[in-house]
Amino acid sequence: MRSSDINSPGDKHHFAKWLQIALLCASLFLFPSCPANAHSGQVTNVHDPCIITCGDYHYIFSTSGGIAIRRSRDLQRWHYVGEVFREIPAWGTREVAGVSNIWAPDIFYHKGTYYLYYSLSTFGSNRSCIGLATNSTLDPDDPDYNWIDAGKVIESNSSDVYNAIDPNICMDAQGKIWMSFGSFWSGIKIVELDSSTWKPPNDRLQSIASRGGDAIEAPYIIFRNGYYYLFVSFDLCCRGVNSTYRIMVGRSSKITGPFVDRDRRTMLNSGGHLVLRGDERWRGPGHCAIFLQEDADWLVYHAYDAQNNGVPTLRITRLDWDADSWPIIMENAGVQQEGSIRRLDGFFLRQNYPNPFNSLTKIAFDLGMSGYTTLKVYDINARELTTLVEETLLLGHYNVPFDASGFPPGVYLYSMQTNAFVETKKMVVLP
Repeated sequence: MRSSDINSPGDKHHFAKWLQIALLCASLFLFPSCPANAHSGQVTNVHDPCIITCGDYHYIFSTSGGIAIRRSRDLQRWHYVGEVFREIPAWGTREVAGVSNIWAPDIFYHKGTYYLYYSLSTFGSNRSCIGLATNSTLDPDDPDYNWIDAGKVIESNSSDVYNAIDPNICMDAQGKIWMSFGSFWSGIKIVELDSSTWKPPNDRLQSIASRGGDAIEAPYIIFRNGYYYLFVSFDLCCRGVNSTYRIMVGRSSKITGPFVDRDRRTMLNSGGHLVLRGDERWRGPGHCAIFLQEDADWLVYHAYDAQNNGVPTLRITRLDWDADSWPIIMENAGVQQEGSIRRLDGFFLRQNYPNPFNSLTKIAFDLGMSGYTTLKVYDINARELTTLVEETLLLGHYNVPFDASGFPPGVYLYSMQTNAFVETKKMVVLP
């Protein structure tokens, strides 16, 4: 439906009914949940994915007996192309009794070499080791393809207050290499790596996130617009449809922290802003990687498919950034066959923030072209209550404040219309 079609009283009545239907039928959640994008090929039994590009392909590495490898040209159609190891490295089976899988890899490229970090552990134990393997290419058909294991990088023992698992590698703005890691115990740690050995020169670990012993793991750090963003997973994985994983984030001007969430709560004391949680089908989304590209950023993670016996499945979702440079999930965006974005010519209505809220919130939207634009608020029965925008605007990004003082608590709708686009979302006013 286009706003140019809504002219007569009868049309306005149909538009009001459409708003009600949109409320009842559309998946407009109060908090971000797994968007309904889908991928094809060999995307099941993917756990703890990490992603990188080599040549014409994107490669995903994930937990398995020897680190499973999948690749795709378009981020949509994925094909299994083998494993890094035929068996667990001998040093690992000697060091970690009972280890049967290689967990939670991370991949990093620097000056002609791919550095693959991996985890050796047993479930529920902090007798763990992080190892390293290198390769000059990721293409298994390349004659130079050869994984060389460099052995142990760091370890933890039952006497330690941390767990050496779930590594992530990040280069800071000064070119230094850092590894964050951790699961449960005292939380997430970070340590600087030597640029020649790609291992820690000492054991000077720094804490960057903790929930006081509660579930936090799978760190992933990126640098963007002057901030380091620390993505982590809260709560429980590996329980199929009963998994409660959710993806959280904080940011800092320094890679060693302090990381804080939107409400300035420190991640060292259970802070974290929600990025993504599960929905009716996709349970327990977590252990994410962030894939930054020139034209789009992507959240790569696994979730448990309630329509397929809770099988862990690869998910890739567009990651956008709000007016305050916090990551948000674009509800209307996913990977298409061509790897493009499902977005109508740059038009996008964002979820208001904060939501729910007491009196003040902000509603942001993008205009892909200049034109007459309205932004209106409706009650639950689609009755118009107030107009926030009603004028010709230039293309660009807009952030409109809304003061709900005087509005009774409850669910409300807000709708943006232009000559080419209409979209409606809901928001909640608290007592």
